Amino acid sequence: MRLFLLLMVTVAHAQMPLVLPRVPVIEREGITGAGQIVQAGKRLLVLYPNHPDDFGGSGGSGASVSEDSGATWQAQPDDWPLGKTVDVWADRLRNGDLIAIGLNWAPDPKKRGELTAKDVPADAYLLGLSTDGGLNWHKERMVIECPTEFGIIARPLPHVIEDESGALFMPAYAWGKSGNHALLLQSKDRGRHWSVLSSITTAAAMVKAGAPVTTPWLETTVSPTQNGDWLAVVRTGSSAKSSLVSVRSTDHGQTWSTPEKLPIAGKLPTLQLLPSGVLALLTAHTKNHCRLYLSTDGNGRAWSAAHVLSSQSGGNAGMTITGKDSLLIISPANKRIDAWRVSLRASPAVADSLASPKDIAFIKGTLTWSRAAAAHEVTPVLIQKAAGYDDTEILPHTPIRVEGTKLDLGRQLLIGATYVVEIRSVDREGRVSPPARSVPLVNR
Repeated sequence: MRLFLLLMVTVAHAQMPLVLPRVPVIEREGITGAGQIVQAGKRLLVLYPNHPDDFGGSGGSGASVSEDSGATWQAQPDDWPLGKTVDVWADRLRNGDLIAIGLNWAPDPKKRGELTAKDVPADAYLLGLSTDGGLNWHKERMVIECPTEFGIIARPLPHVIEDESGALFMPAYAWGKSGNHALLLQSKDRGRHWSVLSSITTAAAMVKAGAPVTTPWLETTVSPTQNGDWLAVVRTGSSAKSSLVSVRSTDHGQTWSTPEKLPIAGKLPTLQLLPSGVLALLTAHTKNHCRLYLSTDGNGRAWSAAHVLSSQSGGNAGMTITGKDSLLIISPANKRIDAWRVSLRASPAVADSLASPKDIAFIKGTLTWSRAAAAHEVTPVLIQKAAGYDDTEILPHTPIRVEGTKLDLGRQLLIGATYVVEIRSVDREGRVSPPARSVPLVNR
């Protein structure tokens, strides 16, 4: 805990991520995505789907809560807090209350363009409100109205954002006879009723922008930017090479620019504007890592190189803001959900006089070394991809801050891939030694 508090100290123009070691959130059968995470006071809540990824054919959710900033997690009763749902997530409002959105229904993708408002069940959506950090919830029915020109709302999406007047906004995608749309919804009664404010973009417009759209799941994330614009990032496909698309609004979501193809691929993108002004973008793919990108000016016109958190990841990762320059990120892999506590910092000073670690060994997924310092930074470097992972990019891995001389990496690195590992000693002033570099290691 002491080290985590140290990492929460912010620095001017922080732009490089640093993570603490992987923390298991939950491990069980039925997990196909990490779900979503929200901070509520001192508590962190993860809500996740606990059923096959069968497009609404079944339901059920799980939950886990941390009371210590994400260091440990405790499973909650299934189907909490809204009952058995196809999907559920929660967001924090400006006054600290929590709002939860639950889906009781999802349309059959084989009937895209055929369904109309009469096919949407009256109890399709649930709303939950909590004023005590998620301990107790008030539940009621939620209504989403969709104009016939857009067909039906196929799925509302995380995350809810709130403006200064108290109006709420939420992305969604719709299927209709005129094609597939990414939409922005608006509520003026704290989430009880939603209407379509605007069409963010369409599948046809993204194709015209040079981004082939190969999926009906137009997963969209929307966030304010540092200069007051709103930015949307939209999924276009399911392959490891499917580019994301960005769309911008200068009038708080009333109208949107022409979409632009991003040099970033992935599923279920998530945008978060940190209090420091840095804009973070998270995305993932089973064969191309869980990756964090940073826009240091907060406007999303230029992005950093990818920072890899895990190479064992499904496509449905999530994140929430935990401090001025810190995030907590969750990612699914092999019937489990893992969490990473991330802080942003300036590049550390190198102290040539500080002794580097030595005796690096990697046995059954556990990395060990000798010559202990106040802390160490471990950076895996992918040098050869695993067989069958031709689309996996060789990208920089985020440094991991460790107390002690041991780190479990077996469930974080790509299985069958070859790495070298760089380890630096860290002194109490935060300076780092020159790196000690391992021989090539295979994660078996």
